[in-house]
Amino acid sequence: MKIRIASSIALAAGLMLGATGCGLIAPQATTEAYAPSDGIDVNVGDVELRNVLLIADETGENFNVVFSAVNTTGSPVDLSISFVGEGSQKARAEFTVPTGSTEFGNPEGEIEPVLVTIPNLIPGATARAYFQTPGASEVKYDVPALDDEKLVEYRDYVLPADFGAEEDEQEAKADASSSTGGEGSSAAASSGETSAAGETSSADASATETHTAE
Repeated sequence: MKIRIASSIALAAGLMLGATGCGLIAPQATTEAYAPSDGIDVNVGDVELRNVLLIADETGENFNVVFSAVNTTGSPVDLSISFVGEGSQKARAEFTVPTGSTEFGNPEGEIEPVLVTIPNLIPGATARAYFQTPGASEVKYDVPALDDEKLVEYRDYVLPADFGAEEDEQEAKADASSSTGGEGSSAAASSGETSAAGETSSADASATETHTAE
């Protein structure tokens, strides 16, 4: 029994020495900073962004910009993210980050998701992104693009193909109505001018006739 205990102690000492030796030769993985999520963490000025991701919509051509933000400045902060695709084509997304902690990209959340179109970007790849807030230096990171096939836990963030189509239609109708109203006003003004011109012509004619009669 004593031999077994001694052997166990010797083995434990050997393992400890081996582990210490490994620590001297190579850095421990736990000492390296990493983002414990599927996205990236970015600090832009006084705003902290966590788990920044691009989630493909049902068409696979547009991407929902998903992240959480922490704003401790005491006032809302404007945030812009410029994504660069192949051929230097850019897609820009703009947000207003309220004070406190806020989730972006959640269809069930208080803030409407923002879609960007990045040419030739496919789920599983990354997109170069430039983050900036007023008065802060621009920060560059590569943001991963995913879909519900890559990670099923993000299925709720996959937006439908017709997302935002109803609002676009309403805006188009409002613009058309405004344009029609403007044309109607112009037509009315033109009609009024024509009527006034007709009255002036009649008055001139009457004056001429009166003069002739004299």
